Amino acid sequence: MIIPATPATTPEASAIIRGGPRLWLPGLVALALTLLVVLLHAYLDRPFWYDEIWRGHFVSEPIGSLWSELTVANTPSALGWLGVTRLSGDLFGWHSWALRLPGFAALPALGALTAVLTRRFSGAVAALFAVCWLCLNATFLDLATQLKPYTIETLAAVAVVLLWLGRPEPGSETGSGSRSRLGPVGRGRLNRGRLIRRTAAGVISLFSVPAIFLVIPLAVMDLVPGPDRRRRIAETLPSVVLVAAHTLFFIGHQSAQRAGGYWDAQFLAGRDPWQAVRFVAEQLWRFGTGSPPGIDQFDPSLVPGFVDLPGYLPWLLAPAIVVLGVTGAAALARRPDGRRVLGALAGAELLMLGASAARFWPFGPTRTNQFVVPLFVLVVVVGGDRVTRHAARRAARAWRARPVDRRARAVDAGGAVAVVLTVVLAAGVALAGAGSGDRLVWERQDRMRGLDLMVDAAVTTRRLVRPGDLVVVGGRLARPGWIYAMEVSADAPRIPEALPQSGRGTVSGTFSGTASGNEPPRVARADTVFVDPGRRDSAGRLVPLAAQLERSRRPGRLVVFVFDIDAAAMAPGLAALRDEGWCPGESRRFRLTGSVTVYSACSKPPVSSRG
Repeated sequence: MIIPATPATTPEASAIIRGGPRLWLPGLVALALTLLVVLLHAYLDRPFWYDEIWRGHFVSEPIGSLWSELTVANTPSALGWLGVTRLSGDLFGWHSWALRLPGFAALPALGALTAVLTRRFSGAVAALFAVCWLCLNATFLDLATQLKPYTIETLAAVAVVLLWLGRPEPGSETGSGSRSRLGPVGRGRLNRGRLIRRTAAGVISLFSVPAIFLVIPLAVMDLVPGPDRRRRIAETLPSVVLVAAHTLFFIGHQSAQRAGGYWDAQFLAGRDPWQAVRFVAEQLWRFGTGSPPGIDQFDPSLVPGFVDLPGYLPWLLAPAIVVLGVTGAAALARRPDGRRVLGALAGAELLMLGASAARFWPFGPTRTNQFVVPLFVLVVVVGGDRVTRHAARRAARAWRARPVDRRARAVDAGGAVAVVLTVVLAAGVALAGAGSGDRLVWERQDRMRGLDLMVDAAVTTRRLVRPGDLVVVGGRLARPGWIYAMEVSADAPRIPEALPQSGRGTVSGTFSGTASGNEPPRVARADTVFVDPGRRDSAGRLVPLAAQLERSRRPGRLVVFVFDIDAAAMAPGLAALRDEGWCPGESRRFRLTGSVTVYSACSKPPVSSRG
């Protein structure tokens, strides 16, 4: 008698069960990473350093002046990231921990979604390894614990891909689901579920600057020749319109850094054909030597991988990553959803390379491109999973085979076991390299970094300034950090005992701004002059510091803050202030940040060196 298969044992149901996400794995990952976030809570309260505090300024800028301020942003910010970070500051106060909170919260969510995406194409062990490889990486954790958008952008990238893939289709593991895209809807009719998912992916893309590099390839794969092209255009169009408008009008408005030279080493622009080939080859090789592949190898301020490990390990690991990556790509190419992942990854890399030729976007393993790291991890991990499973099955078959030729069986089984052990060894080296810098991440929780005493300097200025004084902020890069520390930050000074006693109550409050706590009023931007030793006029001539300080009336005193890294460049201009009748008095220095000096009228008329 033939017993009919139950729904749970049909091939279609089995494929969905094997390919679909299991709640226990993402739940376990989210819980473990939440505990990690709690363990690293000291990073929440750390003062902002330079690469964070300027972001705090643009996040907190009043709506009326935000649009004009964004034109001089150090690097573009996504509308969604800017909004959620600003909302956190408005809700919890403008503390460093409040602005970092969204990025911290994104870490467990990223781990959970990475587990879901990887589990779709591999086993649970491989998915768990992928999460550890990514989320326990020292460079990744260093970025995740700062006020930077990269963790949220990486989360957005994984979410966009998952939404675009939708639910695993029956037979997707063998590729037989490639004709089932229309499902029960039929030709010509709009698939509302797909439309909602695509539109949701477009909304999520507003939280990521580089999301367009993923959405465009995914949309192109939707629109390749095939049946019902008009319907597919209608389902994809809202997401494309959202991400294109966001990129052109909001991100494009913040493209001032194109004129700078910071990313020149990661731009294809300005290279001859031979240099271009070498550049692309070098960047691709650096992708492979990273653990995980694609992780930042550009920023010297970040904790690198392979700390305290032999320097040759990345070079030994790279061939294994390439072989497993090719194997994983071949396995993914046999599935419709796998081909979408490969197309999104390849398309993103090609678009980033093209953008780098126009100086719009860096190419290579940099922090800006962290959003594609989970996809690289997926490809390599799927390859490792396939190789390991195939070798294990081969070893089992050899072990169960009849003992006709014991020698051949032993060789076959031994070879398969050797393959498994090689993959396991490579995985161990990769994970060790990724997490080898975690000790430094832990030890640096209280490390001083450049500009992280800016709040102390701003509070000192508020205590020293008197009615009629002019505050002068010197340094090309000091402006955004000073504005945030002076006008917005609700954090207390880090070293209060080193600050002058507050004069509040003895000085009349005629200065602009508002007081906070027991501190004197904040100094408004209108009462502050920002000077740059490298500023030039329309004719290209350097503008002297004294000329930059010209006001309608002479101030009572100058309270001058000089950014630490610009101290040498500012020195000649400050020395020339004596010619204008200003002599330095009380001064306080803040390590790795700068100094605050009060300049008063000289007691004797200065002897002019200009004759």
